[in-house]
Amino acid sequence: MRLVQALLLLAAVGPAFALGLQGVEAFEGGSSSFIVYDNMFYRGKPNTLRDGLVASNIVYENHIWPQGQNLGTLPDRSAFQRIVRAHSGNPGPLVLDIEKLPVKGDPLMARRNMETLAKLADWAREAVPGKPVGFYGTNTLSRVATSNLPDARELARHVDAFFPPMYTFNDDRSEWAGRARAAAAEAHDLGPGKPVYFYLWPQYHDGTPKEFQYVDRDYWKFQLETSRNYADGVELWSPSRYDWDDSTGWWRATKEFVRLVQPHRSRAPS
Repeated sequence: MRLVQALLLLAAVGPAFALGLQGVEAFEGGSSSFIVYDNMFYRGKPNTLRDGLVASNIVYENHIWPQGQNLGTLPDRSAFQRIVRAHSGNPGPLVLDIEKLPVKGDPLMARRNMETLAKLADWAREAVPGKPVGFYGTNTLSRVATSNLPDARELARHVDAFFPPMYTFNDDRSEWAGRARAAAAEAHDLGPGKPVYFYLWPQYHDGTPKEFQYVDRDYWKFQLETSRNYADGVELWSPSRYDWDDSTGWWRATKEFVRLVQPHRSRAPS
């Protein structure tokens, strides 16, 4: 299934994107590979490249609209593209994290936000040709209300991949798997043939009973394995205010998982 989606994606966006995928070895021997991207900002993070992860890129909305000034208005095109290029030095995809322009709710506002986001996606793709571009899912291309589906489908035509959040709120594995299945199905409906990469965070989400505690080894392994069933890869994320901590074994589980799904990467030299 992931091979079919990848081939459709290549046909849709052309040879430049194909070159970008080859650059991160998304294809090997004619078959697609489940990719583990590193979008983590932990203090003291080790070099994850030698364990097979691929460094990814993210542009936050405060890079585009500092202090929220003129939030939602289209920035100068050249200035925006300079920001994109400055944050696209890693080989992985470029994720635009713009959560304050929701494609949901009031139809007129959702439409206006969608048009702004679509333009930014187009400009970003121009700025970094060959690099997959998409939006972090919150408020854009995940959990879309039925009334906003037309706008979401229009926005989906302007991206190369989907990046829905799949964070940890509790210890209910069946609930987590259900969310993963629903997130993948929604993305495939919005943009048939385009790859899906779940955003995972090895800590419990804020506002939950275990907020900011690290997920234990077995539960994290379950999340990785379940993601492999439904997605084309994962983006491991963290904020920068926490220290690297593998006391629960989540990182050891990650390395074991990468060795299983990407043996050619996990042997990178020190």
